[in-house]
Amino acid sequence: MDKKIIFHLLGNALSAFSITFFLPIVYSIFFAKDFLTTIYFLVPAISAGAVGILFAYLGRNHRRRLPVVDSAFAMLLMYPLLAIFGMMPFLYLKLLLPIDALLDTVSNLTSAGVSLLPGTAPYVFRLWQSVLMWFGSLIFLVLLVTIMPEVGGCFGISLSLQSGQNFSPLFGQMLEMSKKILKVYSFLTLLSVILFKMAGLGSWDSILTAMRCISTGGGDFFPARENFYAEYVAIFTMLMACGNFLFVYRLIHKLPPPISHARENVFRRAVYFVKRLKQNIFDTVKEFFGNSEVKAVVLIIFFGVSLIFLSAFHRGLFEDGNEAFHHALFHLVSFMSTTGINLGNLEQAHDFEIFLIFLMAIFGGCMGSATGGLKMMRVIVLAKVLSSEVTKTMHPNMVSTIRVNKITVPKKIVGRILAFFFLCVISLFICATALSCTGLNFSNAVGMSAACLTNTGILPGLCNPSDFLKLPYAGKILCMIILIVGRIEIFALLIVPAGLKFRRKNRKW
Repeated sequence: MDKKIIFHLLGNALSAFSITFFLPIVYSIFFAKDFLTTIYFLVPAISAGAVGILFAYLGRNHRRRLPVVDSAFAMLLMYPLLAIFGMMPFLYLKLLLPIDALLDTVSNLTSAGVSLLPGTAPYVFRLWQSVLMWFGSLIFLVLLVTIMPEVGGCFGISLSLQSGQNFSPLFGQMLEMSKKILKVYSFLTLLSVILFKMAGLGSWDSILTAMRCISTGGGDFFPARENFYAEYVAIFTMLMACGNFLFVYRLIHKLPPPISHARENVFRRAVYFVKRLKQNIFDTVKEFFGNSEVKAVVLIIFFGVSLIFLSAFHRGLFEDGNEAFHHALFHLVSFMSTTGINLGNLEQAHDFEIFLIFLMAIFGGCMGSATGGLKMMRVIVLAKVLSSEVTKTMHPNMVSTIRVNKITVPKKIVGRILAFFFLCVISLFICATALSCTGLNFSNAVGMSAACLTNTGILPGLCNPSDFLKLPYAGKILCMIILIVGRIEIFALLIVPAGLKFRRKNRKW
């Protein structure tokens, strides 16, 4: 095993993580005027930065190509290592027990957003949870376009990009892909902050809510409750989080037309520029809504909202249709994006509505997004495989191909997606069985397993943060493992022991 590459990857992640402590430090110094709390964040920031520099030094002169087993091993270590430093502020103020602080931090870094903090916790720790969610999703997106394609082909991520994006194990090209993701993620976060501010939230509430929504972290702390406009901004932000970030980057990148340098007057060049810009905007909108994943998301949201709206309005849970539609749309988008924000009225939900929300969390958003779950591209491929097999049963001599976004899906990727689906189902049963051994009943065990594997955190009617607090130590440790495995998409967990066994047999350590 190449330890230098592992040290290099972990060192970079820790160095970047140390910068995220800057936001709660600024809030503590200039707004809360609490210098003791500032120290609680400053000490782990310095510690994470120092360890990151040390790891980067140990990983110097590493190979420029990333091996599969080493990258999978680094993925498994990354979230636990970040959680050790991220939990320190909770321990210093003694808000949580060590095991609860670690579970809270892991859930935030994996964007599950299971908050175990008491309701009296200072605002700065809610802000810190949001920072953990935002950074954890950024790390996941970077892994998604750099390491994961090499670990398991990412089970179809290239299909969702249509064309123009090539993944490579070379560090130089991986760095370029990371920059693209960072630009789009930062831009959408800033846009969300501005929109929340315009909706009437305060500056810090806007930052906190934007980070929770764009990262799909969610949680029980949502300061935009009872604010009609802010809730619709949250819906818009969660929909953006459902989208494919690299696909969005490609659309934005080709939106501005080239500036004409012809020997014409300024007025004619301006008119030409505006015409090209209008055409580019039209083509971009057409390409965006022509994408198979986007169409699938829109279609599912339309039918899902219609069903929940009719069910809730028929049972008289809301006074008027506008309120019923608003809550149906919010909760469907919230759980489809695996954000898991609950406005507080799902306690009266019918079993049909709970099952529909559970199904949305399993589906997730687009491939290349910050959401958890199966991802829409895989659902589309699975549906087309089913349709193809039914057709071939009726016409045995017919040769069929599966196409998504006018691109033929290779049989190798189809096989990987089928294997991934099988792994998800088996993992759900294994995790539910293991959690049931801790004393949970059937519905809680299944709900908690699904919430952790999809990184939704909570599922109405099945599990909530208090259920996580009641777990014994073994159950909490098991939940942390499920959260990390669900975030790195299971396959990396199998590659590490298989790769190490292969190397040991061939004496390639």
